[in-house]
Amino acid sequence: MKFLRILFLFVLCIACNDKTNKFTIDDAYRTEINDFFKAKMEERQNDYLQLAALHKLDSGSNTFGKSNTNNLTLNIDALPETIGSISLQDDSLSFKADENSVVKTKKDSLITEMPLDLNEYGSSIKLYHKQLSWQIITRSKQHYLRVWDTKNPAVDAFKGFKKFDLNADYILEGNFTYYEKEKSEIVKAKVDGQRSINFIGEVNFKFKNKNYTLDIGTDGFTMVGDITNGDTTYGGGRYFYLDLPKQNGLIKIDFNKLYNPPCAFSEFTTCLYPPRQNQLPFKILAGETITSH
Repeated sequence: MKFLRILFLFVLCIACNDKTNKFTIDDAYRTEINDFFKAKMEERQNDYLQLAALHKLDSGSNTFGKSNTNNLTLNIDALPETIGSISLQDDSLSFKADENSVVKTKKDSLITEMPLDLNEYGSSIKLYHKQLSWQIITRSKQHYLRVWDTKNPAVDAFKGFKKFDLNADYILEGNFTYYEKEKSEIVKAKVDGQRSINFIGEVNFKFKNKNYTLDIGTDGFTMVGDITNGDTTYGGGRYFYLDLPKQNGLIKIDFNKLYNPPCAFSEFTTCLYPPRQNQLPFKILAGETITSH
């Protein structure tokens, strides 16, 4: 009997310690998560939900506007027949406005024609006409015209994704390690098929007494796949960010902050998909689902 009492106290002590070590769901945490997804909603309304087109540029002149004679037709009544054209010649890009269009920069400078220089990410500046804006983006050395419409019906129609109930079991402690040298890897991507991405380190964590590892991208950007993908969650995986330490050490992994990538709600996006090593062999019943409100 004495042995059984000692064993009971030992097990109880371990259980208490486990409970103490777990993260808790309280009002402050609920507010944090609500604020996080509210900010995510505003981000989507001001960006991805406004997307109206994604057009692969051909060599030569690429016109766009309301008329179906353009290379890119935008079915928006408020637009002129042709807004302008993007010229692609030997990887050199330029824009020329149609004589009936008023095109401006973000600072309201009037544009008739201009070269479109690309930054380190392969993107040009944005140009504007009425409710429309557009920009050149580059994916796998191919140039695309990406168009936003501030009056896109999707902005008001999208009410957000439903989320799993908050669960402390999916808030974990991990050990983050920076790589001595960033590693580059080809991952699957929408539109261009494959794209190179850099990973700066890895996080090791334990879930239900088993060890797992995730590769972490720049600024803590993390792509995650799990068994729920294609069922209750988006088939191409989900994203979240880790708050990285300045040096190797412990970090918080909060799967309640998993959110759907842009291609879950817009066809004009160019998402990255989680690499094979970030496909977790269990269900993460936390974060956003694929069901809309």
